[in-house]
Amino acid sequence: MSSDTPPAPCDAPAMPWWRDTLTLVVPCSALGLLFWLFGMGPWWMQLLIANGIGLTMRSSIRWQQRRFPSLSMLHNTLLALLLVVVLWYGGPTLYFSWYLDHQVAVNPTMVVIVVLVSAAMTYFYYLLEQKHALKQALIQAELTQTQQEKQLLQQQLRLLQSQIEPHFLFNTLANIQALIRVEPKQASQMLAALTTLLRQSLSQSRAEQIFLADELAFSRAYLQIQQIRFGDRLQLDWQQDDGLPLDALVPPVMLQPLLENAMQHGIEPRRGEGRLCVSLRYQSQRLICTIGNDTVAPDVTVPSSTPAQQPASEASRHDHGIGLANTRERLRQHYGEAARLELTRPSETWVEVVMEIPL
Repeated sequence: MSSDTPPAPCDAPAMPWWRDTLTLVVPCSALGLLFWLFGMGPWWMQLLIANGIGLTMRSSIRWQQRRFPSLSMLHNTLLALLLVVVLWYGGPTLYFSWYLDHQVAVNPTMVVIVVLVSAAMTYFYYLLEQKHALKQALIQAELTQTQQEKQLLQQQLRLLQSQIEPHFLFNTLANIQALIRVEPKQASQMLAALTTLLRQSLSQSRAEQIFLADELAFSRAYLQIQQIRFGDRLQLDWQQDDGLPLDALVPPVMLQPLLENAMQHGIEPRRGEGRLCVSLRYQSQRLICTIGNDTVAPDVTVPSSTPAQQPASEASRHDHGIGLANTRERLRQHYGEAARLELTRPSETWVEVVMEIPL
């Protein structure tokens, strides 16, 4: 189902059979015992009549709801009441009068019992079905709201992702243009790597989640482009646990903005060589990604911990670019408090970003 498809109508959860039985037996038995206390006949007869009328009433209403769903609850109840009067008063009277040829006098007590029990059960089931209808409407409203919130979340995530992808694309195209004149062979290699990267990106960019293996392949393709661009100036170190669940699902384009931030604000401003270390560990069903890089900005104040739950507007005060801010916001949208994103400076010339997400 696409995100634009409206949610289908939802029925309220079925009531357990024992609770459904109690909703019939308890009120009917209470009415029967009440009539017995008023001296309207033996207690067993009052219980039998009251529960029989209740069963007839409920069965009739539910049959009508299945057979004639367009009828209102009021019509179903009135028809059920008519059926109860015919069966529980007219039926015995006709049986004794016609079949046994025995004249049966009108029994006022029986008439009162049938009318009172029928009226009471009619009102009870009318209220019960009204409550059921309200519960269905509430569930449907909550489902609709959840679907709308999901669509809004998807739009927000796509907007954040669209802010990341063009930024990287424009930088890479500018690099290729610059290399064409001085290093055409490297420009050709970078263009081939970019083609591979874009082909993979287009197949994943509109997906809500992708395999971890695809996310890592995307990130390594990005680093391959940067390696061609910087040559010996970039010293890459990529380490990952052998036990990484590569078939786990993760949000797309999570690592690349962090790598781009390390390149743009760590490696690129340096005049000499720069190290970029990527460590991927899997502990307690969590992916722990640490990206460390050399830097030349010791005057920049970096907080020791910036939670992933912090809004992007506030977190971006400490970030070097839009990449970290958007990644933080996307983590918050996808995982809530279960994700963590920290930016630390262990030394004046080394910066680390640690991202943790559940797998």
